[in-house]
Amino acid sequence: MEKKKITISIIIPCFNQGNYLPEAIDSALAQTIRTHEIITVIDGSTDNSLEIARNYENKGVKIINQVNKGLSSARNTGIMNATGDYILPLDADDVLLENCAEKILKVAEKTGADVIAPSFKTFGTTSQEVILSPQIHLKDFIGANRLGYFSAIKKSVLLEVGGYNPKMIYGYEDWDCWIDIFKRNKTLAVIPEVLVLYRTKESSMLVEADKHRDELIAQMRKNHPDVYNEQNTYNRK
Repeated sequence: MEKKKITISIIIPCFNQGNYLPEAIDSALAQTIRTHEIITVIDGSTDNSLEIARNYENKGVKIINQVNKGLSSARNTGIMNATGDYILPLDADDVLLENCAEKILKVAEKTGADVIAPSFKTFGTTSQEVILSPQIHLKDFIGANRLGYFSAIKKSVLLEVGGYNPKMIYGYEDWDCWIDIFKRNKTLAVIPEVLVLYRTKESSMLVEADKHRDELIAQMRKNHPDVYNEQNTYNRK
C-alpha cells in the first residue's frame, strides 16, 4: 500500500501589517515544494491588508476575513479551516526561507514528530542566529519560551489542546501552547538550520507582551497548575 503523503498548511494571520504582508505571502508561495495550502486570516485590519491579500487569491491563497479577535483567535480560525496534516504558522511580518517547508516535510516523513521546530535568524532591529538545542523538554519551558511560534504542529495535536488560548491577550500564546502540548508527552524534532527570518521591531506584539510578562506568566500558571506545581515540587527536592 502506498504511504500517505504528508501535507502542510501555512497559516498567516494579519492585523494591520499590510506593509509587510506581501513579503510573508511571497515567501510562502516561493517554497521549493508546493505546500498543501496557504491561508491568510485578516483579523479585522483597518489598513489595506485585506485588499493586498485578495491580490493573491488568483495564486491559490485562501483568504478569511473576520472581526478583530486577536492573534490566538486568528490562528485558531486558520487551524479550523486548514486541511493539511501539519500547521505551519507564519506571522505577516516574518519570512520563510524557500526550503523551509521542504526541510520540515522531510523531517516529518522521517520522524513523524508532533512538533517540528526550525532554527531561525532575526532581522530588523537585531541580527542574530538562533540554533535550537536538540534536546528540549517540558521543564525547560517553565522559565522561558524555547521554540519559535513558526514550528510546524500536527493539526490533530492542535485540535487536542484546543488551539491557542485566547486568554493570552497580550502574547506568549505560543509559549502557553508549547506547555499544553508537551505536558501531553507529544514528540519534538528540532532542525538545527536557519529556515525562518524573524523580524524584530521597536514596536511589536512581542515588545508589548514583554511589558505584561508577569501578568502573562500568571495566566500560564492558571492555565497549567499541574505543570507549575510539579516543577515547584521538583525544585524543592
